[in-house]
This record gives sequence, C-alpha cells and structure tokens, in this order.
Amino acid sequence: MKTLVWLIVGAFVIVFVLTTFIPYSPARVTAEAYFSEREIDVGLRYAFERRFFMWASIALELGLLMTLGMTGLARRWANRFLAWTGQRSILAALGVGLVYLTLHEILQLPIGIGRYYHAKSWGMANYGLDGWLYDHFLTWGLTLASGAAIVSGLYALLIWFPRTWWLLASLGLGAFGVVLTFLTPILFAPLFNDFTPLSQTQWKDQQPRMQSLIAQAGVTVQEILVMNASRQSNHTNAYFTGFGSTRRIVLYDNLLKKHTPDEIESILAHELGHWRHDHIVQGILLGLFASIFGLFLLHCVLRWAIGRAPWRLASIADPAGLPLILLLAYLGSWVAEPVGYAISRHFERQADQASLDLAKHPDAFIECEKKLARDNFMNVAPTPWNVWLFSTHPPTVERIRMAEEWRKREGQ
Repeated sequence: MKTLVWLIVGAFVIVFVLTTFIPYSPARVTAEAYFSEREIDVGLRYAFERRFFMWASIALELGLLMTLGMTGLARRWANRFLAWTGQRSILAALGVGLVYLTLHEILQLPIGIGRYYHAKSWGMANYGLDGWLYDHFLTWGLTLASGAAIVSGLYALLIWFPRTWWLLASLGLGAFGVVLTFLTPILFAPLFNDFTPLSQTQWKDQQPRMQSLIAQAGVTVQEILVMNASRQSNHTNAYFTGFGSTRRIVLYDNLLKKHTPDEIESILAHELGHWRHDHIVQGILLGLFASIFGLFLLHCVLRWAIGRAPWRLASIADPAGLPLILLLAYLGSWVAEPVGYAISRHFERQADQASLDLAKHPDAFIECEKKLARDNFMNVAPTPWNVWLFSTHPPTVERIRMAEEWRKREGQ
C-alpha cells in the first residue's frame, strides 16, 4: 500500500514540475509572428500564477481522497452511519458522501477565494466577494443535490444488481448526461446569469445576418442569447448548449462589446460547426463507452477489496467503499483526460474549419483569435506537454495558421 501511495504522489510531482517549471516551448518562436514579446510574457505569467492554484487544489484533493480511500478511516465512518441508519447502506453511503463533500469544501474554499482575488488583481473579476461567494455556494448546493442522486442510484444498483451494476450505471450516467444537457440552459444556467434574446439587446441589428448564417448552415437553433457575463468577469467567450428543443447559442456581452460584426459572425459560425458535426451527441456517446470501461474496472477493484485491509468491505455495496470509489474516479480522470482533451481539440478544429467555410472571414477569424488571446491573457506559447495534458482547444497560433492556410487555399 505504501508503495502505491508513493507511486501516485511521485507521478503527480513529476507532472507538476514538468508542466510548471520546464519552460521549453518551440511555440514561442512562431507566436512572435503574431504577438508582441510583452503579450507573450503576460500570457505566460498569468498561466504560471494560475497553475499554482490548480496544483494546490489538486494536492489537497488528492491528499483528502488518499486519506479517506486508503486508510481505515472510511471503515470507521461507515460503521457509525450504518449503526445510526439501522444498517441502511444507501443512507449510510449518503452520510459518508456528505462528510467527504464537507471536508472537500473546507479545504478548497480558501483556494477558491485566492483564485478570486488573483483574478481581481489582474482586472478579470468584476463582482465583489459577496457575489463570488453566492455563485460558489449555489454551485456547491447543486453539487450536493446531484451528488446525492448519483450516490443513491449507484448504491441502489450495487445492492440490487451486484453483477451487472457497472453496465446499468453506465447507461444511467449517459441518460443523466442527456437530461442535464437538456435542462442546463433552462433550469441551471439562469440561476447564475441573465440571458436575453439577441433581438432585445443593443446588438439587435446583428440578428438578420446571424439568422442568415444559421439558415446557410442548415442547423436548427432555438435562440441566440446574450449572457451578462460582465457581471462576473471581463472574459470574452461564446458557447453552444442544450439538446433538442433547448438548443441555443450563447454570446457573452463582453464579446459583443469588443468584437466587430464580422468577428462575431466568425464566432457564431464556429458554434454552428459544433452542431453540424453533432459534437454534443458524439461527446455523450464517447462518455458512455468510457464509463462502461471505467466502471467495469471499478467493479473488479471493489470485488478485490472485499475483506482486505484497510477497507474490509463486506460487499461491493459496503458504504465504506465510497471514498475508494471517489479516489479511483479521480485518478482515472487524470489518466483519461489527455485522451478526452485530444478529442476536444479535434472537435474544435472541425468547428474552426466550419467557421471558415461558413462565414468566409479568414481575416476576422485571425483578428478574433488575437483579441481573445489578449483579452483573456491566454498563453499563446504553451509547452507541448501543457497542450497534451490540459488544453481543450488547439493553441492560438495553430488556429491562426489554419485560417491563413484556408485564405491561401481559397485565394482570399
């Protein structure tokens, strides 16, 4: 057990040092063709500082989960909750989960506040600490509710279907993902921000050309909404969301304030590209296959842990196994994330290609990428390992070069 602990800690230390203190980046040379030396340095410094908050959060989370998942502490907690609940495993598991989430919150809240003040010092946070705390605890409340539903469903399957629970749980998670995707735009997102139809904003004059682009793309979009992102920060962004009748495109008000109509059209075409390629559906299906594989491995580990120290599980449905499940899920996500990020970057390249093909504004596309990088203090010269491990989008310079190649190919 000690050897395993040291292997896990050693792996995270190596990745931390590699991604934080090894500055090698051939991307800097190419980035200098599009950004000033100061802009490159600002992005590098901002990313470097933010990385310490990320790794502090990871260290605390990993320490908490290893303490709970690889010692006898979970066994003692589970025994207490089983005694208090009359040996009801689902209720006991909820109790163990509540203790974990409470400890998680106690450890992570100071780091979250630190991140807030760091963003404030860089001019990226607009609301006060009270506003940040409101959003934070609202998110925590939603996490508690969704976590309770997932843990209850998981332990019900472990009890009733001990041999096939992993397959049923995978299907359940897939269905949960579909429902969440459907409900988020109409139920959860409005808890944090206001969403106004573009036609009812000061940018309503852009509605006709956007509708024309949507028609050209052959995509059904319920609404184009403007989000008051400036309530929280100065970040500029846009995203597509929803499923079926709740599909919509959301534009940050910061984005509309800072970008030209051609640039905004280029961004809209990018979001339409995601729908043309059915990226939401593909993402859900890929997640389903990954969860089947991951939960089957978890099933094997839980069976192996029965009767073994320090867990001494009575069965795979023993509530004492919940911290072990959380630890394995956390470690598994780190193993799987580079693959997931590679797929995400592939999706983003497809959406970029669709943007160029639909909007046909390569110059606006390039200028938009530059503005997004400057406004969000993006690292435009990332190291290869940071791209592989953490980047959901291709590097900015790669996206700019794609537009240049498209312009040359199309003779524009």
